[in-house]
Amino acid sequence: MNLDDLIKRRGAWLRGDGADSDVVISSRIRLARNLAGFPFAARASASDFKNVVGEVVGAAKAVLPKGEFEIIDFAELPEDDATFLHERQLISLEFAKIDRPRALILQNDEELSVMVNEEDHLRMQTTASGFVLKELWKKINEFDDLFESKLNYAFDKQFGYLTACPSNVGTGMRASVMLHLPGLIETGEISRVFQSLKKINLEVRGFHGEGSKPLGEFFQVSNQATLGLSEETIVEQLGQIVESVLRYERDARNVVLARDKESLLDRCFRALATLQSARLLSVEEAMEKLSSIRLGVHMKLFKSISPSFVNEALVNIQPVHLRKLADVQGYSPCEDDVLRADYLRELFANLSEGK
Repeated sequence: MNLDDLIKRRGAWLRGDGADSDVVISSRIRLARNLAGFPFAARASASDFKNVVGEVVGAAKAVLPKGEFEIIDFAELPEDDATFLHERQLISLEFAKIDRPRALILQNDEELSVMVNEEDHLRMQTTASGFVLKELWKKINEFDDLFESKLNYAFDKQFGYLTACPSNVGTGMRASVMLHLPGLIETGEISRVFQSLKKINLEVRGFHGEGSKPLGEFFQVSNQATLGLSEETIVEQLGQIVESVLRYERDARNVVLARDKESLLDRCFRALATLQSARLLSVEEAMEKLSSIRLGVHMKLFKSISPSFVNEALVNIQPVHLRKLADVQGYSPCEDDVLRADYLRELFANLSEGK
């Protein structure tokens, strides 16, 4: 697969057309699985890892529709390409950095993927635009069944699926949503909401998931408990909480609009002006401005900007995406800031504003 081709198309989770996409950018469900008869990653040798790749890739070729999936071998993959896949939220940062035999099985539309030899032998995930956890659970459950028909998973009748990290034992499931929460930040309610989420064992992470910092008012919320709960229960419980956060965020946006409409207008239009004129933009500042633009889009402040347009920009301003778009290599962070400003200035140059 030529990864440069991915830059020419929009991943499924970036489309901005899913349910409740004013607040929920995307939903994701991930399953951790290991193969019986092979050591877990902490004790595996290079030959073990190689054999796991062979087993999983063989199963994939046997059960997946021909022409719909690509298999990416990381043995010869350049470091920038691995980082590119991480920026695109297709692999974890750990998977991008580790040095072991590994592979990625990727659906062409980026909705389904499998990391082979991350922390567990298999990390399956499915991602889509908007608040669609139940639909994703059905999809990945069927996907998992295909692999299980060819692979012998490490499973215990009492504990469920066995995983490298005890926190994943049981279902091996992590369900998550990426939320855009500018209203709660503007009203000062974000800390109270996050504290409430943590009390009920939900985890809050940054834009790129585990270990990442918050950028541009975007957050990932996911379950922590996987043992003693069914997959359906995990999805149902997380879904109910997300519905509450949706209401809080929309109420907060309306409060901001009613309380100080001019400040909201100034924030959104000033962000647009910055993107149309800046010569240097860090990732942090660009994400902040795009967050304001996205808020303005959903508050009906802009005429010609779509949610998918902004969502795609959020990914394309990441360093390796920028370099691929500009067809350059080896840039420094400072030079990336120039590329980022150039990209966004051109992207927003002919877009108008309106009330």
